[in-house]
Amino acid sequence: MSLVLSLHSGQDFYVGDEQVVVGAILGVSKFEVTVASSGRKYVVSDEEATELHEIGDVFLSAGDRPQAGVARVAIDAPREITILRGDALRSGEAKVERVNPGRRFT
Repeated sequence: MSLVLSLHSGQDFYVGDEQVVVGAILGVSKFEVTVASSGRKYVVSDEEATELHEIGDVFLSAGDRPQAGVARVAIDAPREITILRGDALRSGEAKVERVNPGRRFT
């Protein structure tokens, strides 16, 4: 199951140590994101998941229940990778706790 964040243009989130910034909102279910460390831009939509090449096994897509002017960022990542909203991280609200992700079956 994906984590879905509702963000406006200019807001950011972190996937592990990588800052990802929401860019232009291109439509109800289409927007741009930029990975700050590389400057690489990705166009994200609800048609197909987009892999972030800077971070292994992390995929973005547009989440359900779209709203005009808001990017619904659906993040699919391994449980071991921490995902935080940028505003929560900077304000000190974010509390990172390591938990046992449970047994994984392969």
